Amino acid sequence: MSSARRGLWRDWNYAIYASGNAVSYLGTWAQRIGVGWLSWDLSHQTFWVGAISLAQLLPLVVFGPLFGALLDRHDRRRYAVGVNVALALLALVLYALTANHVMTIWWLGLMALALGVANAAFQAVRLAIINDIVEPHDLPAAIAFNSLIYNLTRALGPALAGIVIARWGIEASFAVNALSFLGILAALFRVHLRPHVIQPSSRGLWADSLAGLRYVLDHAGLRQLVLLAGITSIFARGVMELLPAFADLVYARGSVGLANLTTAAGVGAILGALILSRTPSGPRLFRLTRYSVLAFGVTVAAFGLCGAYWAGLVVAAVVGGNIVLCSVALQVLVQSAVEDGFRGRVMGLWTAVNVAGPGIGGALDGALAHFLGLRTVTVAGGLSCVLLVAWAMPHRGPLRVERSLGAKRAVETR
Repeated sequence: MSSARRGLWRDWNYAIYASGNAVSYLGTWAQRIGVGWLSWDLSHQTFWVGAISLAQLLPLVVFGPLFGALLDRHDRRRYAVGVNVALALLALVLYALTANHVMTIWWLGLMALALGVANAAFQAVRLAIINDIVEPHDLPAAIAFNSLIYNLTRALGPALAGIVIARWGIEASFAVNALSFLGILAALFRVHLRPHVIQPSSRGLWADSLAGLRYVLDHAGLRQLVLLAGITSIFARGVMELLPAFADLVYARGSVGLANLTTAAGVGAILGALILSRTPSGPRLFRLTRYSVLAFGVTVAAFGLCGAYWAGLVVAAVVGGNIVLCSVALQVLVQSAVEDGFRGRVMGLWTAVNVAGPGIGGALDGALAHFLGLRTVTVAGGLSCVLLVAWAMPHRGPLRVERSLGAKRAVETR
């Protein structure tokens, strides 16, 4: 029986990959907690905590499109294996330096940069390879389920890190991450991948990366999707970067309030992923994408208006759900519209937009909030998102990518 008839939920090929991902994600989140705590333990300065976090983020933005170009030139399985082996080795180096008490804040900064570069290499293949594992009609459910796994492990990984660090020390969180890569490596060797286009090139990576950017700009549907992702990332998703300030300044609940707001957003994200996992590609997915993108800014503005703590928790859950509905639905449409020879480069660009957007939005909102007030800036950001989305995606008529995919299917059925 083919996977097309069985569907995603009975596709053992996808189940193997998803299980390996889940194990690896748990270790990744445990290591992130370990790196954050180690940066504080070594320096006791908030500057270094922020700098270490930024060192892991910036390479994703700078090198993401370049690694996407590199991915288009190579076999995705071998590329994914190589990158995961590199990440596992970096985790072992972190463990060795920390366990032998030779780690310094400067060494940790260099390791954070190396981890950022390796993660930049990993993101494009993480997104692109799913297209080689599942059938096209199962793509929305597969991407949504991957998001569900990611959000579940985001809740469980830090808890695992807390237990491990308390019992065996910070270095143990790095050892756990190194071992967790056995899960995804085993899955990559076992899973069956459909053949994909490998794009040989005699040009440099920068030239190929720019060719990918031109491809997106020349493709009306992809251009609109990436623009919508940028708008919602900067003006809507950026608000989640300010949850610590909301917990303390608006609700006066401290760290407990932050934990509850984060949990509420996580629950909403899981519900959003479940909704998407049950949404087939086609007209229902287009409608869901349109409504979720239009509603995103409204929910963020509503969060800014919430003065009561209980109302803030409810709306935070709605915002968390909208984050997944928008980002995953837009990614599904991008994956469906892109030509396979450009998939790595487009996914690299997509990663840069989705990683940079919330960081830029959070930094901008934080700076403006110092003068205008946190709630005022949040409401203004949400309303700006609504207006910009309405400009980029007129309410009447289909999405540009919807027209593009419709024309593509018409040609394929002739």
